[in-house]
Amino acid sequence: MRKYIFLGILIVGVLFSACKQKPKTPPAPKKSEVKEIQKQLQVNIKRYEQALYNIPKDSLENGMKALEADYACFWGDFTLQEAVQLTKYHLEDKSYKPLYEAVQKQFPDLTNLEKQFAEAFSLLLYYFSDAAVPQIYTFISGLDYENFVMYYPDRLFIPLDLFLGKDYKLYKQLGANVPQFIKRRFSTEYILPTCLGEISYKYISAKPQNSNLLDAMILEGKFLLFLELLLPNFPDSLIFPFPQEKIEWAKENEADIWADFIQKNYLYSRDKTVIRKLVGEAAFTSYYGGNSPGRIGAWIGWRICRSWVEKNPQKKITELFAEIDAQKILAESKYKPKK
Repeated sequence: MRKYIFLGILIVGVLFSACKQKPKTPPAPKKSEVKEIQKQLQVNIKRYEQALYNIPKDSLENGMKALEADYACFWGDFTLQEAVQLTKYHLEDKSYKPLYEAVQKQFPDLTNLEKQFAEAFSLLLYYFSDAAVPQIYTFISGLDYENFVMYYPDRLFIPLDLFLGKDYKLYKQLGANVPQFIKRRFSTEYILPTCLGEISYKYISAKPQNSNLLDAMILEGKFLLFLELLLPNFPDSLIFPFPQEKIEWAKENEADIWADFIQKNYLYSRDKTVIRKLVGEAAFTSYYGGNSPGRIGAWIGWRICRSWVEKNPQKKITELFAEIDAQKILAESKYKPKK
């Protein structure tokens, strides 16, 4: 594991739980089967940040040695002695202490988060019986936004200092490097969508190369559908992370956007600029003005994937995730938005 993970120290907790229910295209899973799966699950989040700060300063080496069995994954290529020296440096670093204190205050307990992960993982195992449930760790990244949530086949690392709320005072020091529409995702309610978004890459097949816009749209649509399946009670604004008013704008203009894609031959374009403007991260989609959400092509891709599920009830959703022919998915979806 890369050495920068070592910078970690952190804590997670109270994830919001009162999301409004909304109609869903994906059929509801069999509750009895999901409950049986969940009975076998035990999600325990290991808190590296607390483990480090709880080590007595006068016995750092002994304390680190005691943590080796559970947390050596944070040390990468470092030896225990090197890890001790770096830990001493970070514990004495004044820039880390305020982050630790803020995390402790906002996330005093992880029970609710563990429960929500258990619910999501039970659905993951429902749809993918051979799925691997990772061990979850929390840590403090030092506001390292370039290395956000990190997922490996058996481990998931969550930097809780990047989920303290978009208005957290120390986020100001990130400046223009992180635009406001990204900072709004630095909130507690985005922990699960962000983590499961990283996990989704393992379960969704992608066309290896020479992609056109349709390929990119369908791929992004699969990612969003994956989140919707695992987070059935989360509102669209957390699955597709834009303000609800922008999502409403997309719904109201869906037919016109699709007609525009067809008229301008966007679907099969391999122009990187076109693809970036329609599925790349942005506060809004420049082709459609400031009222639109960014990544409007990804949103349309999600609608196409939803339509595929609705029009193909005899097929498993996993078939959609495995299919790499975007044109075939579009044809089978019979997607035709109404004005």
